[in-house]
Amino acid sequence: MRGDDQRLSRRGSFDEDPDNYQAARPGYPPRVYEVLAECGLRPGARVLEIGPGTGQVTRPLVDAGASVLAVELGGRLAARLRTNLTGHDVTVVEGDFTTVPLPDDTFDLAVCATAFHWLNKDAAVRRLARFVRPGGGLAVWWTVFGDPDRSPPWRTELDAVYRRWLPGQGRGPAGVPAPLRVAERTAELQAGNWFGPVQVEMIRWEHRLTPHGARGLWGTFPNVRELSTDQREAFLDGVAEVVARQPGGTAIDNYVTALYTAPRRNHDALPASS
Repeated sequence: MRGDDQRLSRRGSFDEDPDNYQAARPGYPPRVYEVLAECGLRPGARVLEIGPGTGQVTRPLVDAGASVLAVELGGRLAARLRTNLTGHDVTVVEGDFTTVPLPDDTFDLAVCATAFHWLNKDAAVRRLARFVRPGGGLAVWWTVFGDPDRSPPWRTELDAVYRRWLPGQGRGPAGVPAPLRVAERTAELQAGNWFGPVQVEMIRWEHRLTPHGARGLWGTFPNVRELSTDQREAFLDGVAEVVARQPGGTAIDNYVTALYTAPRRNHDALPASS
């Protein structure tokens, strides 16, 4: 499968099981929201969220007093988000962010959590430049589920599970995860000179996994979902067994959230409509 075809196929996989996605995906560390407050998150702020899923970020945004317009590609996820945040100041728009109609020059802040890589970057940045008011903010971040600089010993056991069912897709000494390639991610957000300068913060934190929780989390990853049913179940069983063998039947994993923020530059003109 070609790169673009695989991206389009995988980005829709999260919509297949919103129940597990909501139960298994962790939220984000408090430091993320402290930084967002510096970027414009406050009571009354108009916030555009791309790829909200079931609301892991949306709820903290509305709890901070923001009015949120959330653009979600998946129909099941969008329905779950509406249910989860009934009665809150959230408008859910179902569709592809790069094509869905939205008002120009409207938002004080745009955010995208662990989802920006599913978009066409050039088109997304141009559209964001239309939607975020001059002087507003942009925040894009990813959690890397397994900090390459702080790998716990139990992940060596997990490597064996990958070698059997997903060879070549486990930890690798040569590759740096895409969210941690700061120069590349910064260049993407600064394309067209609409946003900048980009500030980067690496937020390191820990997450406690139970066998059930680990099974659920790995079950949300697109490469795992691409396995046949039997292979996927065997892989997830293997992940759960690794965690169950750890002291107390739980495992502490080290994560890193790579947070990129930038103000919208004060251009007089908007980029041309795409």
